[in-house]
Amino acid sequence: PGDFLIFRRNTSNQVTETFENFTMTPEQWDELNAFVNKAGWKLIFGLNNLLRQPNGEWDSTNAELLIDYTMKKGYQVAWELGNEPDCYVEDHRTHVSPQQGANGFRILRDLLIEKHYPVQLLAGPDVAVLNRLNYFSEFLLAINDTINATTWHQYYGSSSKTKLQEFYSCDKLDSFLSQNVLLLEIVANASFTGDLWIGETSSTYGGGEALYSSSFVSGFMWIDKLGIAAYHHKKVFRQEFIGGEYSLLDGDQKPLPDYWLSLLYKQLVGTHVLNVDGALEKGRDVRIYAHCAKYPYPKGSVVLIALNLFDTEAIVTLTNDELINSDQDIYWLTPSPVTNITSQVVALNGKPIELIYETELPVLKPNVLLPSTKIHLLPRSFGFVVFKDAKAVACL
Repeated sequence: PGDFLIFRRNTSNQVTETFENFTMTPEQWDELNAFVNKAGWKLIFGLNNLLRQPNGEWDSTNAELLIDYTMKKGYQVAWELGNEPDCYVEDHRTHVSPQQGANGFRILRDLLIEKHYPVQLLAGPDVAVLNRLNYFSEFLLAINDTINATTWHQYYGSSSKTKLQEFYSCDKLDSFLSQNVLLLEIVANASFTGDLWIGETSSTYGGGEALYSSSFVSGFMWIDKLGIAAYHHKKVFRQEFIGGEYSLLDGDQKPLPDYWLSLLYKQLVGTHVLNVDGALEKGRDVRIYAHCAKYPYPKGSVVLIALNLFDTEAIVTLTNDELINSDQDIYWLTPSPVTNITSQVVALNGKPIELIYETELPVLKPNVLLPSTKIHLLPRSFGFVVFKDAKAVACL
């Protein structure tokens, strides 16, 4: 994380190193930005929050070197400051109060304005646990409008303690709903009007559970989280692309089940959230969320995100005429083989998904069903149903 990072342009650039750190060179920064640009991504980078002056104020000297170099190279980078400051005492034996953290962001904001930095986007504080030690709430009360987005980290529990059945447990999934209620209360109390981001998330913290976090079963947590988060969050950042048991790619850079789930979500699900009665209620063993579908589906198309936590088939009855009268494009995910819920192979509509020649992504095609009043959900599985002929007014 950035809290251990020192940017060093040359050997004369010396920084007092109180904490264990790693040094990043200009060449490494160039490589990172080249990778991001080639992938078509946007980069948000966490600066070192543990560099402090004797009075406890954030020392921006090293950050300024990185910002200056970034501007010189023309890179488009947004910034965070620090990572999981609510854990500093326990993990790093130091303390940065919420008020000091907020002041650090003000120093950073003033620095960016002074330099006419082209990307005026700041996000934080990236707390490990929502409102642990009241850090998140006190930070928001102190930050005013200095940041554009506030960030927190969400997991369903410890990797070493979470059991297999909890990955598809209604109670466990509902814990995210409870966290969202607390989040909205804190945000309202602080009168914070910026965006809400989940700055880091996966199934379980601590690197993931070896047998489960990289398998099909982790998808229940991931797809349900995306469905719920879309109601109030602007962005959700997945931990992590590669590395750890909960990564999207394995050690050979081959896609794991959550990669295929994420890819389908990105291809099908638009940003416009549609209302589904009871979608944010607890106790749902069948869970449905709805969005406007993405291009190339025509305007007016609707996509349902659906989970069946039961070990038997579930039938969803449609009551909306726009959906009833439309063909259904089914993208349904199951483990392969279907009886092995901890398989690292996922099937789309019964056919295992594989890379083409081990390097190319396949075209993920749906099964097309005629209009019906019913949707049949296979036991303990999840997926997407697109109604391309819905002509939903909200999606036109």
